[in-house]
Amino acid sequence: MKNFFKRLRSTVFKKTNFKTFFFFLFFSVLIWVLVQFSKNYRQVISINVEYINAPKDKIVKKKNDAFEVRMNDNGFNIAWFSFLKPSIQVGLDDLEVREDYLVYKLEENKLELQQQLDIDLEELTFLQDTLAIPFVQKKVRKIPIKPQIEVNFAPGYSSNEELVIKPDSIQVSGASEEIDSLKYLYTEKLRLTNVQNDLSGRVRLDTIDKKHITFYRNEVNYSLKVEKFTEGRAEVPIEVINAPSNINLSIFPKQVVVTYGVSLENYKTLNKNGFKVICDYGEVSGNQTFLIPKLVEKPAGVTSSRLNINKVQFVIKK
Repeated sequence: MKNFFKRLRSTVFKKTNFKTFFFFLFFSVLIWVLVQFSKNYRQVISINVEYINAPKDKIVKKKNDAFEVRMNDNGFNIAWFSFLKPSIQVGLDDLEVREDYLVYKLEENKLELQQQLDIDLEELTFLQDTLAIPFVQKKVRKIPIKPQIEVNFAPGYSSNEELVIKPDSIQVSGASEEIDSLKYLYTEKLRLTNVQNDLSGRVRLDTIDKKHITFYRNEVNYSLKVEKFTEGRAEVPIEVINAPSNINLSIFPKQVVVTYGVSLENYKTLNKNGFKVICDYGEVSGNQTFLIPKLVEKPAGVTSSRLNINKVQFVIKK
């Protein structure tokens, strides 16, 4: 027996070229694979869906989905899409609404799907007609905006006006319990220093702790008219109020100096008689011998004011 195997090895295998044998074997298998994959097959393929651009007034409960198609194509394309796991994006901002579902009709959107998948959809059969996307209707409210903008003027500059925010309110949407709790929206904090010129710009809204609320806009415009200002002085008589009619009250001084800030534009036309300073005798207690002067009226255009004294002496004459 041992001699038989020796003779077989020395005659048959010695003359065989193994490299040539395996080359033809591989080539034959390759031809077979190409022939088989060139044939048409019918295969069910799942296509993943990502939902984007949800309507601002709705809370969409699904972010991802999938649907199945029956593909009639050659084996190469079927194998490609089977392993690739194709996916598409579906925008939700303009879909039909049915009760509490958004409806995406696959047949009506064949062209859009074909552009995303790069498949000849004539070779596809949808195994369902539509995608139903459940949602919850958001509550929509218009909320006023409060600025958090600090303005520090350069010396000699100020403004007679309030900082203007446009728009002064915006629409937001979200779950009822969150929307109903909102009284104001705030801008991000902004500090402007050494201001000498009219202000205008944009500031973002503070949305950090409001992740589940949809803002219909994320920033607003602000503006403020800035003017050159100067200081003026006016001597104003002091008026005593609430003094009993049966006493003879005398005060010293009888006038007070008011130092005020006003724009250069309004300085010459300012009516100094528009200042009014009073002392309230009704606030006197015990053995108190002085009154507290208060500036209770001032002309339009005055931005700052102060009195040169904070006490007025009085005596009651008999």
